[in-house]
Amino acid sequence: MRPQLRWGLFIFGVILFAFFGIHYIFLRQQGFSEENYLTGTLFLIPAALVVGTIFLSQLLEHQERQEERLEHLVREVLHEINLPIATIEANLSMVRKAISPEESRLARRLDRIASASRRLKKLYRELAYNIRREIMPVEKERFDLSRLLEERIAFFREMGRNPLEVTLTPLEIEADRVGMEQTLDNLLENAMKYSPKEAPIRVILEGKTLRIRDRGIGMDENEILRIFERYYQGDRGVRGQGIGLSVVKRYCDENGIGLKIRSRKGEGTEVVLDLERACPREEAKTRVTE
Repeated sequence: MRPQLRWGLFIFGVILFAFFGIHYIFLRQQGFSEENYLTGTLFLIPAALVVGTIFLSQLLEHQERQEERLEHLVREVLHEINLPIATIEANLSMVRKAISPEESRLARRLDRIASASRRLKKLYRELAYNIRREIMPVEKERFDLSRLLEERIAFFREMGRNPLEVTLTPLEIEADRVGMEQTLDNLLENAMKYSPKEAPIRVILEGKTLRIRDRGIGMDENEILRIFERYYQGDRGVRGQGIGLSVVKRYCDENGIGLKIRSRKGEGTEVVLDLERACPREEAKTRVTE
């Protein structure tokens, strides 16, 4: 048990004992009766509320100071992490301009550094987002999901992993945009991770439904029941921490997005997002005529 909690319980116990003692002395002096009992109780309840309020405010003030210090520390750390990323990007740009077209080997190495830099920047954004989400609520915004999908698909195509077959129709939704980006990345990365490199990944956005299909190893019924557990991995031979789908599930629950997973062992997996409740509901416009 934490020392602060032990100290708080001790003080609370002393206050409670004191109030009961005062009540006992009052009843003994005045003589026990229903009227005296109610009089003593009515006197002690407001006093207990006042003392309790003062006591709790002192505890909460200490907690608020700790949270403020933590938030300040987090902002400083995130700022310091962002600086070297920006430095890498700026210097990469200058080196690219300085090399000649004949230096193709150096150009390929710079491309790999640039790809790693983009990956690092993405991880930084996800870290900053997850920390801020724990500190304060994330505001929802309206955006075209098809455009966000195009951005993320372009990012994964640069990795040269699986071919991506894409069918997109415009769809405006109202949700946490950064969280949706993280969700799409987790789903696409999982589809590629558990599929042969040459197997295509299908991404279909039609109506108010998003489907991501792969032709990977698939899952049996027992695995499907456990995939949303944090740190669970169906295939231990695949690199990862087993938290991707738990993050996806949490995001979908928070934003009212339906999540279904269909899979067969050896045939592949399909993830279906029902975006009906995430679509903005336009307020009905009425005219008042006199």
